Amino acid sequence: MRTLLPLCVLVSTALAQSQDVNAVLARMDQAAPTFRGMSADVQMKTLTAIIGDTTVENGTLKIQRVKNGGVRAILDFSGQTDAREIGFLGKIVRIYYPNLKSYQDYDVGKNTDVLNQFLLLGFGSSGKELAQSYDISADGSEKIAGQDTTKLLLIPKDPKIKEHLSKIEIWVPNNAGYPVQQQFFEPSGNYRIVTYTNVKINPPMKGTLELKLPSGAKKQS
Repeated sequence: MRTLLPLCVLVSTALAQSQDVNAVLARMDQAAPTFRGMSADVQMKTLTAIIGDTTVENGTLKIQRVKNGGVRAILDFSGQTDAREIGFLGKIVRIYYPNLKSYQDYDVGKNTDVLNQFLLLGFGSSGKELAQSYDISADGSEKIAGQDTTKLLLIPKDPKIKEHLSKIEIWVPNNAGYPVQQQFFEPSGNYRIVTYTNVKINPPMKGTLELKLPSGAKKQS
């Protein structure tokens, strides 16, 4: 009896966690087919482990799913000390530095699909798609940005992804199919926490998202 009781507790706990995961993934499955885009205020906290430095930045994010199945996004930190706007524009990532009136382009080429996967992580990704790419488990409940959430732990299945990200945690409201917070862990010990507030799903967007450069902006070599 002493052995049986702890086993029953362990089994019931595992089943409860499994049901929590399945419930969250089911809501994501429901939300994914109608997802066209989102906008939100974001706070990004970044830890650089080797120097023990933590930075906190506030900005805005817009994501748009385009007709060919691709993804475009604009992350705007123009109000920060290290002012910049980052455009994820298909195969090109463009970073504009307003204080310098200059920009840089990076060709991500064949890594575009991987980049899109991270941009859509929880936003527009179905639960089935996440389960194909990650081993997923529940990791308790927390209140984030005033909302009751279920925390999911995602371990990448792809060894190439695991070289850059050891794990990801996402916090999904118990009444929604998208995250209000994500944490990305690198093997080096660095991590990044992104918290979303004022989230709007499928807001009006005219045309295709572009990172508009002012007249006279110079391209850095």
